Amino acid sequence: MNKKTMAMAASLAIGGSLLFGAVLTNASQLSGYEAYKNALNDTKNLQNETIDMTASITDNGSSLANISSNLKRNESSNAMSEVTTLKSGDVNQTYSSYEQDGKRITKNSNSDQYLERDDSHLNSKAAKDTQNPVVQKSMEVVVDTLVGSMQNKINTTDNADGTKSININIGESDVTPLVNALTSLAFTAENHRGSYQNTSSEKTNMKDFKDLIPQLQSDIKVVSVNSTGNINSNDIITNQTATIVVSGTDAQGTQHQLTFKIDLNLSNINSTTPDKVDLTGKQVKTVSFHNEEN
Repeated sequence: MNKKTMAMAASLAIGGSLLFGAVLTNASQLSGYEAYKNALNDTKNLQNETIDMTASITDNGSSLANISSNLKRNESSNAMSEVTTLKSGDVNQTYSSYEQDGKRITKNSNSDQYLERDDSHLNSKAAKDTQNPVVQKSMEVVVDTLVGSMQNKINTTDNADGTKSININIGESDVTPLVNALTSLAFTAENHRGSYQNTSSEKTNMKDFKDLIPQLQSDIKVVSVNSTGNINSNDIITNQTATIVVSGTDAQGTQHQLTFKIDLNLSNINSTTPDKVDLTGKQVKTVSFHNEEN
């Protein structure tokens, strides 16, 4: 998916952990192998789409969290709307975010207050920048090296209507040592990181990722990665599901098997109009860009 899509999925689905980037993203970038990599590049460059995501996290079969999100983007008009709901135990929170009229507006269901920040100076430049082709090629080489024999477990199938089907099946014995090392690094780094938050003024808004996921300390490894998806006739990945299983031991010596299930769907490509929020009569607090953590 494009940079903003993957950033959204990572931060919302599993609280900013590098796991999604280290495992699912890399697996996606390997699929097919060249056919899927080309489709990913085309999908990444989309400027207008609707993205629906659902995700769940379980530990040894017990549910830890369920997440659902709807994101609508239109880069040409510098507009975006996003609504994400997190359910964990008796916690049920919804986080909303909008980019409209040069402003970024956010709200959490725990509060009646809307936070408004002036983003007009950004002009979505970062989202529109084209990646240096030399850097992009170098990253492809790095990914190829990391994956190694895992490439053979990732396939695409040409369909009669011009579409392609994606299938990824990676078992524990297929995972390269480097990918396991990156996964372990991602988890241990997350354990030492401060509370995840979207901005400094939202410290208590979304339930802390560290409170949801057992803090694995040792023997961390990828047990399996299984994914299916579809590429349309325009070489765009329209949907992908993935189940990622990671095992490890916490500081108390308890063994955990974490299962991440993610379902991403793209629709209304090049015809999406983001939602807008009407602030008339609402409680609005203006915040400074320099006081926000991105």
